[in-house]
Amino acid sequence: MKPRRRTVLLVLALVGLLALALAPAAFAGAGGGTAGFSGGGGGGGGGGGGGGAFEIFIIFRILLAIAVLGHGLGALFLIACALIWYFWTRGMPNLQRWWAARSRQGHAHRRETRRRERKVTLAAAEAEDQNPIFGPAAVREAAGQLFTDIQLAWSADNRIALRGLVTPELAAEWERRLDDFDRKGWQNKVEPVGAPKVEYVGLARKNRHDSTSGDRVVVRIEAKLRDYVVDRAGRHIKRDGSVTESVRMREYWTLERRGEHWVLASIESGAEGDHALKDKIVQTEWADDQALRDEAMVEGAVNEQVPAGISVADVADLQFTGDAQAAALDLSLADGRFAPDILEVAARRAVSAWVLAVDGPDSELRKIATADAAQELLHPGDPSGQTRLVVRGAQVQRIRVVALDAGSTPPTMTIDVDLRGRRYIEERSTTRVLFGSSTRLIGFTERWTLALSDDASQPWRIVAVQTPLGIS
Repeated sequence: MKPRRRTVLLVLALVGLLALALAPAAFAGAGGGTAGFSGGGGGGGGGGGGGGAFEIFIIFRILLAIAVLGHGLGALFLIACALIWYFWTRGMPNLQRWWAARSRQGHAHRRETRRRERKVTLAAAEAEDQNPIFGPAAVREAAGQLFTDIQLAWSADNRIALRGLVTPELAAEWERRLDDFDRKGWQNKVEPVGAPKVEYVGLARKNRHDSTSGDRVVVRIEAKLRDYVVDRAGRHIKRDGSVTESVRMREYWTLERRGEHWVLASIESGAEGDHALKDKIVQTEWADDQALRDEAMVEGAVNEQVPAGISVADVADLQFTGDAQAAALDLSLADGRFAPDILEVAARRAVSAWVLAVDGPDSELRKIATADAAQELLHPGDPSGQTRLVVRGAQVQRIRVVALDAGSTPPTMTIDVDLRGRRYIEERSTTRVLFGSSTRLIGFTERWTLALSDDASQPWRIVAVQTPLGIS
């Protein structure tokens, strides 16, 4: 192969890789922030209207000119270094999102989705007997209509309409994002192209004792949209890395029941929502075996607490042996509330409430955590609440007792909770990811201090969060 031809092919390969790196993020359509358009940066609006396609064109012309002329190898080296830097700082996150999305389009993933939908459809038949709203046809029709209505309301900046289509908590988050579009002088136009494909992949009826959170279903939506921004000058800004205004989206939508209709509770894009294909299916209010066992276990432990008139410290002084884990196990013989199983229940409930509070109400989280602890879980290191910690699909792997203070009032235990899921910090107004990754599944550890409470249904509450801010 001639040197000039080899150089041209190398340039084309580099450009193709760069185009891949600039592929648009999986999150598209209503609810997205300004971070998806020209990085979401800049003030006053309008800059960067050409988007990734223009940048690719300029880079291609420069490299091609150097390759054809056959001179300036030093300049080519400098440009290659600049390309590597650009790819690593901006392209790599987009490439990760693209790869995560691609890995979920294959035959294996489609088979997994179809199997899951069949299981949910069978379970939904039982729920449908109690209320037709849970029927597969009803859910798919409602989700499809909700999808279209939400895109149109978002595109028109019709906040009143949006408040009737999404939960209050999600509406508050979205209005922050719409406010940011307004500050930049931008309008995000979202136009559905054809009907969406809706798959029914999740069903969770609320527990009979739970009066705050509603019944929920999860649907996987695939759709084609025109998604772009109109700036103050009337110019169209495409999504970063997108050559056209048309985008394809694949998202998991969680719908919450409001009376006899559904509203949107949260959106998880691409890999974020894959946990929905494995989450427990709860088709009736009595079908959650784990919740029923937890309630019975906690009730039994509370009945086995130290007798009235005897403090935990008195018992601990007699029973203390070994490290904190062993001490807690010893103490559980005198007071059932210190048993490892009860701590596991507290941790699982806390994680479930924490995940729910990311987009939904924090009422359940505040039942199991103080106001300061809940604030630190949701907005670590940020009293202003301008950022938020997003946790998706977190599962408890292991719990370790690292400290026990039975002599304090009330007694406290510090535990390390090993979890696996997706965790990242984002800027709430733009949805720009500041730390972590929305696509990478990771293991992480939370360190919480729990204090004994007088609540018979929830004997332990989180009173302090000592997890460091940095996220791998």
